[in-house]
Amino acid sequence: MGAFIEGSLAEAKFIGDDIFPKTLLPSAGSNRNLAKSVIAERESLIAALRRHRALLFRGFDVASVDDFERAVEAFEWEAYEIVPGSTTRVKLSERIYTANEASVDLFINFHHEMSLRKPMPSKIIFCCSEPSPEKGETSIVASDEIIEKMEERMPEFMAKIAEVGLIHGSITGSDADAGTHTVLNQSWKSFLGTDDEVEAEKRARKSHFSEKLNFFSNGSAEFVYGPLNPVFEHEGKRAWHIPIHGYTDNINMATNKFGDGSAFPSEVFGIYEQLLEENCIDIKWQKGDVLLLDNLVVQHARRPGKPPRRLLASICK
Repeated sequence: MGAFIEGSLAEAKFIGDDIFPKTLLPSAGSNRNLAKSVIAERESLIAALRRHRALLFRGFDVASVDDFERAVEAFEWEAYEIVPGSTTRVKLSERIYTANEASVDLFINFHHEMSLRKPMPSKIIFCCSEPSPEKGETSIVASDEIIEKMEERMPEFMAKIAEVGLIHGSITGSDADAGTHTVLNQSWKSFLGTDDEVEAEKRARKSHFSEKLNFFSNGSAEFVYGPLNPVFEHEGKRAWHIPIHGYTDNINMATNKFGDGSAFPSEVFGIYEQLLEENCIDIKWQKGDVLLLDNLVVQHARRPGKPPRRLLASICK
C-alpha cells in the first residue's frame, strides 16, 4: 500500500497471525489526505479489513466533518439509513452523525452496532474530533474470539444455545428518559414514530428482528427477539450478535432466557463480561484518528470519560 505505512499501536494484539487492529499511517512523501489515499488503495484496504477486522488510520489531516465524510465516501460503500432509535445522535451532514449524545461519564456496553435491526449494518467508522482529556477510550473486541472462549468456558451453555436458541428482550427508555443524557433516552413512541401499540408492533417487526412488544406503564417497552441463534457467521468468522447484558450498566434493561423458556445459568453473564474485558483492547484516541470496524465481526464499547469528548460516526450497509 504505497499511500500508507504500517504503524504500531501499544494496545494492539495478535489474533492468530493477524494484528488487531491494523494501524496505518501516511507514507513518507505522501500527502496526508485520507480520502485521496483511500481512493488509491481502496481494494487493498478492503482486503486488510477482511483479514484484520479493524483498521486505525492515524496521522492524516481529518480536521472537519467534510474531511471525514470524503474519507467515508472514498470507500464507495452505500450509506446506512439511520432512523430514530433508542439513543440520540445528531446529524451533521449527509453521512456523518455524532456517535452518541449520552453523557460522556457513562459506560456503553459491548455490542455490534444495530445488530437487532433489519438489515444489520456491515461497517461502522468513527472519527475523533476531540479526545477526552481523561480516559474515554473506545474498546473493541473480536466477536469470533469471544465465541471460541465461550465454547471453552461454557460448553454446555453454548451447546444448548445452538439447540434451542435464545429469547432476548431489550427495553427502551421511559417517557421520563426523553431528552435526558442517559444512554437509552428514547421511548418506544419516539423510537417507532407512533403512540399506537398495534401500529408499533407492526413497525417493530418490519424494522427489527423483534417478534413482539411488551408495553409498560412508564412509557417504556420490551422488544422481544427470538427464539434465535445468537451466533452468526460471516466470511468464515463467527460472531455473537445479541447484546445479552444490554447497552448500559442497568441490568434491568435486558432480559434473556433459552428458546425453550428455561432460565440462563446465573454464571453466564459474569463469564461473558469477563471474557469481553480479558480479550478487548482500548483505543486511546488522538485527534483526527479514524477507526474502521467490520461491524459483523467486531463489537465496540465506550469507556467513561470527561468532556469535551466528541466522536463522529458513519454507518455503512
